[in-house]
Amino acid sequence: MKVQAVLMAMAILFATTTLQAQNGSETVYETKGFFLNASLLGASWTMDDLSFDDEYGGGFGLKLGYNFNNNFGLFTSLNAALMNPDEDEYVLAHFDIGLQGTLGAATSRFRPFLNVAASGMTAQDDETEINGAGISIGGGTLIFLSRRMALDISYTHGLIELSEVKQGSQTIDIDENATTMRVLFGLNWFF
Repeated sequence: MKVQAVLMAMAILFATTTLQAQNGSETVYETKGFFLNASLLGASWTMDDLSFDDEYGGGFGLKLGYNFNNNFGLFTSLNAALMNPDEDEYVLAHFDIGLQGTLGAATSRFRPFLNVAASGMTAQDDETEINGAGISIGGGTLIFLSRRMALDISYTHGLIELSEVKQGSQTIDIDENATTMRVLFGLNWFF
Protein backbone atom coordinates (compact mmCIF):
# COMPACT_ATOMS: atom_id res chain seq x y z
CA MET A 1 0.00 0.00 0.00
CA LYS A 2 2.81 2.44 0.88
CA VAL A 3 4.65 1.56 -2.34
CA GLN A 4 1.49 2.18 -4.39
CA ALA A 5 1.07 5.63 -2.82
CA VAL A 6 4.70 6.53 -3.60
CA LEU A 7 4.36 5.28 -7.20
CA MET A 8 1.12 7.25 -7.65
CA ALA A 9 2.76 10.45 -6.36
CA MET A 10 5.71 9.94 -8.70
CA ALA A 11 3.37 9.39 -11.66
CA ILE A 12 1.59 12.68 -10.90
CA LEU A 13 4.93 14.49 -10.64
CA PHE A 14 6.05 12.98 -13.95
CA ALA A 15 2.82 14.02 -15.66
CA THR A 16 3.08 17.62 -14.44
CA THR A 17 6.73 17.99 -15.47
CA THR A 18 6.17 16.66 -18.98
CA LEU A 19 3.20 18.96 -19.59
CA GLN A 20 5.19 22.16 -18.93
CA ALA A 21 5.85 24.37 -21.93
CA GLN A 22 9.46 24.76 -23.02
CA ASN A 23 11.08 27.78 -24.63
CA GLY A 24 14.67 28.85 -25.30
CA SER A 25 14.85 31.32 -22.39
CA GLU A 26 14.10 28.79 -19.63
CA THR A 27 16.77 27.85 -17.11
CA VAL A 28 18.42 24.49 -17.73
CA TYR A 29 19.00 22.56 -14.49
CA GLU A 30 22.17 20.62 -15.26
CA THR A 31 22.34 17.11 -13.77
CA LYS A 32 24.92 15.61 -16.17
CA GLY A 33 28.22 14.64 -14.53
CA PHE A 34 29.08 13.95 -10.89
CA PHE A 35 26.73 14.65 -8.00
CA LEU A 36 27.00 14.55 -4.22
CA ASN A 37 24.10 14.29 -1.79
CA ALA A 38 23.91 14.72 1.98
CA SER A 39 20.63 13.77 3.68
CA LEU A 40 18.85 13.39 6.97
CA LEU A 41 16.84 10.19 7.12
CA GLY A 42 14.21 8.30 8.98
CA ALA A 43 14.56 4.51 8.87
CA SER A 44 12.62 1.45 9.97
CA TRP A 45 12.99 -2.28 9.52
CA THR A 46 11.37 -5.56 10.44
CA MET A 47 12.14 -9.26 10.07
CA ASP A 48 9.32 -10.62 7.94
CA ASP A 49 8.98 -14.19 9.26
CA LEU A 50 9.51 -13.48 12.95
CA SER A 51 7.32 -11.71 15.46
CA PHE A 52 9.69 -8.76 15.35
CA ASP A 53 7.96 -5.38 15.49
CA ASP A 54 9.07 -2.51 13.26
CA GLU A 55 11.87 -0.52 14.86
CA TYR A 56 12.47 3.12 14.00
CA GLY A 57 15.30 5.61 14.12
CA GLY A 58 16.94 8.59 12.50
CA GLY A 59 20.30 9.34 10.99
CA PHE A 60 22.14 10.60 7.95
CA GLY A 61 23.09 9.54 4.45
CA LEU A 62 25.72 10.31 1.81
CA LYS A 63 25.39 9.58 -1.89
CA LEU A 64 27.90 9.97 -4.70
CA GLY A 65 27.01 9.40 -8.33
CA TYR A 66 27.61 10.09 -11.96
CA ASN A 67 24.91 10.95 -14.51
CA PHE A 68 25.77 10.06 -18.12
CA ASN A 69 23.17 12.58 -19.32
CA ASN A 70 20.38 14.60 -17.68
CA ASN A 71 18.24 11.47 -17.20
CA PHE A 72 20.36 8.41 -16.34
CA GLY A 73 23.20 7.63 -13.96
CA LEU A 74 24.94 5.39 -11.42
CA PHE A 75 25.28 5.98 -7.69
CA THR A 76 26.65 4.58 -4.47
CA SER A 77 25.28 5.53 -1.08
CA LEU A 78 25.85 4.94 2.62
CA ASN A 79 23.08 5.49 5.19
CA ALA A 80 23.25 5.04 8.96
CA ALA A 81 20.50 5.44 11.55
CA LEU A 82 20.48 5.20 15.34
CA MET A 83 17.62 2.82 16.12
CA ASN A 84 15.57 2.75 19.35
CA PRO A 85 17.33 5.79 20.83
CA ASP A 86 15.31 5.57 24.09
CA GLU A 87 15.91 1.85 24.70
CA ASP A 88 18.60 -0.65 23.67
CA GLU A 89 20.02 1.47 20.88
CA TYR A 90 21.94 0.12 17.90
CA VAL A 91 23.00 1.26 14.42
CA LEU A 92 21.23 0.21 11.21
CA ALA A 93 23.39 0.87 8.13
CA HIS A 94 22.86 0.38 4.38
CA PHE A 95 25.33 0.45 1.50
CA ASP A 96 23.81 0.72 -1.99
CA ILE A 97 25.21 0.57 -5.54
CA GLY A 98 22.61 1.28 -8.18
CA LEU A 99 21.04 2.95 -11.18
CA GLN A 100 18.94 6.11 -11.14
CA GLY A 101 16.64 7.46 -13.84
CA THR A 102 15.50 11.08 -13.63
CA LEU A 103 12.28 11.97 -15.43
CA GLY A 104 11.17 15.21 -17.03
CA ALA A 105 12.88 17.91 -19.03
CA ALA A 106 16.13 19.58 -17.98
CA THR A 107 14.20 22.88 -17.85
CA SER A 108 11.81 21.61 -15.18
CA ARG A 109 12.45 22.78 -11.61
CA PHE A 110 10.73 19.60 -10.28
CA ARG A 111 12.36 16.35 -11.52
CA PRO A 112 11.00 13.00 -10.23
CA PHE A 113 13.37 10.03 -10.20
CA LEU A 114 13.36 6.26 -9.74
CA ASN A 115 16.23 4.08 -8.59
CA VAL A 116 17.14 0.44 -8.07
CA ALA A 117 20.19 -0.83 -6.18
CA ALA A 118 22.03 -3.83 -4.84
CA SER A 119 22.08 -3.29 -1.07
CA GLY A 120 24.04 -4.49 1.91
CA MET A 121 22.61 -4.03 5.40
CA THR A 122 23.98 -4.38 8.91
CA ALA A 123 22.37 -3.85 12.31
CA GLN A 124 24.84 -3.79 15.19
CA ASP A 125 25.29 -2.86 18.79
CA ASP A 126 28.22 -3.47 21.16
CA GLU A 127 27.64 -7.24 21.25
CA THR A 128 25.69 -8.38 18.18
CA GLU A 129 25.89 -7.81 14.43
CA ILE A 130 23.24 -8.92 11.91
CA ASN A 131 24.23 -8.81 8.21
CA GLY A 132 22.39 -9.29 4.94
CA ALA A 133 22.08 -8.26 1.31
CA GLY A 134 19.29 -7.69 -1.16
CA ILE A 135 17.70 -5.18 -3.49
CA SER A 136 16.34 -1.70 -2.87
CA ILE A 137 13.91 0.24 -5.02
CA GLY A 138 12.88 3.81 -4.54
CA GLY A 139 11.99 7.16 -5.93
CA GLY A 140 11.55 10.77 -5.11
CA THR A 141 11.85 14.23 -6.54
CA LEU A 142 14.54 16.83 -7.04
CA ILE A 143 13.41 20.42 -6.43
CA PHE A 144 16.02 22.73 -7.93
CA LEU A 145 17.09 25.77 -5.93
CA SER A 146 19.67 26.82 -8.53
CA ARG A 147 21.14 25.39 -11.76
CA ARG A 148 23.31 22.89 -9.84
CA MET A 149 21.70 22.60 -6.36
CA ALA A 150 18.47 20.74 -5.53
CA LEU A 151 16.47 19.53 -2.57
CA ASP A 152 16.17 15.74 -2.71
CA ILE A 153 13.11 14.13 -1.09
CA SER A 154 13.00 10.35 -1.51
CA TYR A 155 11.80 6.98 -0.26
CA THR A 156 13.71 3.68 -0.52
CA HIS A 157 12.21 0.24 0.15
CA GLY A 158 14.64 -2.63 0.74
CA LEU A 159 14.07 -6.37 0.46
CA ILE A 160 16.95 -7.93 2.38
CA GLU A 161 17.95 -11.55 2.97
CA LEU A 162 19.69 -11.77 6.34
CA SER A 163 22.59 -14.23 6.18
CA GLU A 164 24.52 -14.11 9.45
CA VAL A 165 24.54 -13.10 13.07
CA LYS A 166 27.84 -12.41 14.84
CA GLN A 167 28.16 -12.41 18.62
CA GLY A 168 31.70 -11.96 19.84
CA SER A 169 33.86 -14.50 18.00
CA GLN A 170 30.89 -16.70 17.01
CA THR A 171 29.18 -16.45 13.62
CA ILE A 172 25.83 -18.13 13.04
CA ASP A 173 24.40 -18.53 9.52
CA ILE A 174 20.72 -17.63 9.24
CA ASP A 175 18.16 -17.42 6.44
CA GLU A 176 15.62 -14.74 7.31
CA ASN A 177 13.94 -12.05 5.24
CA ALA A 178 13.81 -8.42 6.32
CA THR A 179 12.16 -5.29 4.97
CA THR A 180 13.74 -1.88 5.37
CA MET A 181 12.28 1.55 4.69
CA ARG A 182 14.14 4.86 4.43
CA VAL A 183 12.76 8.38 3.96
CA LEU A 184 15.45 10.91 3.06
CA PHE A 185 15.49 14.72 2.93
CA GLY A 186 18.68 16.28 1.67
CA LEU A 187 20.62 18.45 -0.77
CA ASN A 188 22.10 17.42 -4.12
CA TRP A 189 25.04 19.27 -5.64
CA PHE A 190 25.77 18.62 -9.32
CA PHE A 191 29.32 19.37 -10.45
